Amino acid sequence: MSTMSTHSPRSSSELFPDTMKLSPKQREVLSVLQKFPQGARAAEIAKKMGMHVNTARGHLDELVNAGAVRVVTAPAQGRGRPSLIFQVRVPDNRSVAEEYVTLISVLIKALAAKEQLNDYASEQARELGREWAKTTASSHGAEALGSLHRMMREMGFDPVSSVEQFDQEGRTDVELHACPFVTAGVEPSPFVCAIHDGYLEQAAADSGGQLNLKLIPKSGNGVCRINVEKSS
Repeated sequence: MSTMSTHSPRSSSELFPDTMKLSPKQREVLSVLQKFPQGARAAEIAKKMGMHVNTARGHLDELVNAGAVRVVTAPAQGRGRPSLIFQVRVPDNRSVAEEYVTLISVLIKALAAKEQLNDYASEQARELGREWAKTTASSHGAEALGSLHRMMREMGFDPVSSVEQFDQEGRTDVELHACPFVTAGVEPSPFVCAIHDGYLEQAAADSGGQLNLKLIPKSGNGVCRINVEKSS
C-alpha cells in the first residue's frame, strides 16, 4: 500500500533565475519561452529567435540541466514521433512579490481589525517584527550604515542616505523611497509600519547593537525615514 509523502515542495526561491546563475543567452531563451504558457517545441523557440533549431535545443537542454525548464512529451500525432515540449519552471519575480504582499496585507488587516491593533504605537506589531528579524538571515546586517543600506536595498526599500557621514552627535538618516508593501496605490497600514520598526530594532540588536534604528513612516516627500544613531 502506498503512503502519501509528508515532504513539502521545494522553495520557490530556488527557481529564481538569479539563484541559477544563468548566462545572458540562457536568460534570453528563457524569456522567449515564458511567452508560451503551455510550453513550446525547440523549433518554435528557434523560429522566434531566428536561430537554428539545434542551437535552440542546445540552450533549452542547458536550461533543463539548470532546473529552470522541464521537458515533457507530447502525444504523437499519427505515426510521427512524440514531440518534446519545454516548459518554464521559474516564477515571475514581480508577480510573486505582488501576490504574496497582497496576501500578507490581507492577513495583517484582518489581525489588526480583530485585535484593534491598527496603530503605529502597537507593541504587539513590533513584537511580530522582532520575531520576523530573528528568523531571517538578512537581519544580520545592521551593524554599520553601509550594511543597513544594503539590507534595505535587498528588501526592496530603495534606500538613500541623506548624508554620507554621521553628524557630531553620531546621527544620520536613511530615506526609503520605495516600500514592498505598497501595491497598486494601496498604502500599508500603521500596523505594518510598526512591524517594520520592530524588525529594524531587532536587526540592529542582532548585529551587535552598534546602531539604534527608528522608523519614521511617511516622513514627507513620498518617503519613509530611518533615524540612525550610533550607540553610546
